[in-house]
Amino acid sequence: MMRRFSILRSFQSTPASRGQNWLPLVVLALVSLEANAAVDGEARVQISRQQTQIAQLQNQVRSIDTWRTEAQTQSELLQVRYDGLYDVQKDLSGLFVSLREDHARLTGEHNELHDTHQDLQDRFSLILAQVQTLSEEQRIGGQKLAQAESQGANRGVVQLLNRMEGLNGDLNRLRGQIEVLTNDINNAQKRQRDMYVDLDTRLRRMEQQSAAAKKDQEALPALEERIRKLEQAAAAGLTTIPAPVASSAAAAAAAPPGAVTEVSAWAVPPTATTAAAVQPSLPPASLSAVDPAAIQRAYDNAYSNYRISDYHGAIRGFDGFIRTYPKHQLASNAQYWIGESHFHMHDYRGAIEAQRRLLGTYPDSAKVPDALLIIGTAESNMGDNAAARKTFEELIAKYPSTESAEKAKARLAKLK
Repeated sequence: MMRRFSILRSFQSTPASRGQNWLPLVVLALVSLEANAAVDGEARVQISRQQTQIAQLQNQVRSIDTWRTEAQTQSELLQVRYDGLYDVQKDLSGLFVSLREDHARLTGEHNELHDTHQDLQDRFSLILAQVQTLSEEQRIGGQKLAQAESQGANRGVVQLLNRMEGLNGDLNRLRGQIEVLTNDINNAQKRQRDMYVDLDTRLRRMEQQSAAAKKDQEALPALEERIRKLEQAAAAGLTTIPAPVASSAAAAAAAPPGAVTEVSAWAVPPTATTAAAVQPSLPPASLSAVDPAAIQRAYDNAYSNYRISDYHGAIRGFDGFIRTYPKHQLASNAQYWIGESHFHMHDYRGAIEAQRRLLGTYPDSAKVPDALLIIGTAESNMGDNAAARKTFEELIAKYPSTESAEKAKARLAKLK
């Protein structure tokens, strides 16, 4: 512009006497004006482009700052998740230690039950031998009684009759002891079987929890690698965020419930004016709404009361377990032990009511045959042999291959 004005001033100061030279000077001035106008237009365009680029760079810097803040937030969330997984791992370690202790305790109880069972069998054999001896003595006494009657020895007859009555009393007493020992053996076998079932259930639950924790731990390295790459990208000042290791949808579909899923990534285009970030959705920190260890402890406490013959405490514990966890796989077992506790307290009506509640609420439970056996036995003890016979026949018809059906056949034979 200054050059153009200087040319005009020089043109205006040219004297008119130079008449033959003024036309070229005018042409030259016009050409200079056009050239200067073109240069000024290009300068304005360049300045506008530079301002646009500066605005874009400022937007990208703001976008990077926003992304860095979000990446830091995600890092804190992952740290919280990692701490939660570490706590879960410690809980699992504690559960494994408790399981080993329970296994050792159950092994000791099994050995004790085995010894008790062997002792009961020995006593049973001894009682059978005594019964045979008494039967032989009764037979001999009968023969002597017949001889005495034929000989007319009244005094000997009275003595033999007294002897016979004593032998009959001893025989009845021994039969009662045999029934008690048989019941003890059956209860010991049932307790042993139930302990093995409970131990197997707890082992399966621990294996499932261990597998879920292992999957969570396997997902952590990928997340840590992702955070590391994001931090490197932020430190390098890159405008494009690296792609994620795996999409969040695929990770969520492949991971089990409660497992850590891959967070989604953000990408900032080079010419973007604003940051486009997708807020990730993470699962809650806790892996389960209910602690399986607390459920198992509640069941174990009630069952411990049953084993030490605290039947009232066992009924309260199992009843509370059913009210709190009515859909749990051990709820049917808890209902069965309520009826068993009533039976041991000779509350036969309560036992029948509890076992019939099991049949109505948990018809597919493995305890149904045992519940029918308890109902039939309770009815027999109450003197209702017709109802007991009907219950035993139902048990034999529906569950013919079970151990309870075999016991029902034996008790049904005694009723006849």
